[in-house]
Amino acid sequence: MSVYRPLVRSRITPVLRQVKPRNSQAASRHILPLCSLTYRSPLAKQPLRTGMDLYALTSVAARSLSATSAKASVDDDENLNLKPDDISLNDYHAVADETLENILESCEDLADAEPKIDVELAQGVLTLILPPHGTYVINKQPPNRQIWLSSPISGPKRYDLIDSQWTDHRDGTTLGNLLRQEISEALGVEATFNGVDDYSR
Repeated sequence: MSVYRPLVRSRITPVLRQVKPRNSQAASRHILPLCSLTYRSPLAKQPLRTGMDLYALTSVAARSLSATSAKASVDDDENLNLKPDDISLNDYHAVADETLENILESCEDLADAEPKIDVELAQGVLTLILPPHGTYVINKQPPNRQIWLSSPISGPKRYDLIDSQWTDHRDGTTLGNLLRQEISEALGVEATFNGVDDYSR
C-alpha cells in the first residue's frame, strides 16, 4: 500500500464532494492534477518518496514562518522603544485636562476667524468639527495614561506622555505637531496650538 494514500485521500475527498463528477473518468481527470501537486515538492522539484521528505518540507516551511514572525516582532520592537513617562494617575489627569483645555482654546481662536469650525469639550472628550474634512475626536484614556485622537485626515492615533510630550510611539510625532500640520493645511491659515507640546514639571 502506498504511504501517500491517507494524504491523497484527505486532500482529494473534499474536492470530489464539491465537483461531483458524473462518472469515474471525470473523477480521474480531477484527481490526477491534485496527485501530481501532492507528490511533488515545490522546493526541490523532486517527487516526495518517503514520510521523512514530508516532515523535512514541513520543517522548512515552519522555520520560514518563524523567521518571518521574528522579523516582524523586531520591527515592532523598534517602533516601541520610546518609554512613557512614569506618572501617577492624578498627574496624568492634570496634564491631560490641561492639554485638552489648551487645544480647546486654540480651536476657539481659530473659530473666531473661521466660523465654520465648531468645537466642544465635555467630560474629557474634545470634538472639533472641521468642514468639509470631517470631525476630530480627542479624548482621555486613563487606564493607559494616554490621549487618543481620531483624525478625519490621518486616522486614529494613541499618544503617550514621553519626555513630557504627548508622543505617538509608532512614528515619534507629537500631538501638537500633528494638529498644527493638519489643521493649518486644511484651513489655509497658521494654527499654533500653543501649550500642547511641553509639559515639563
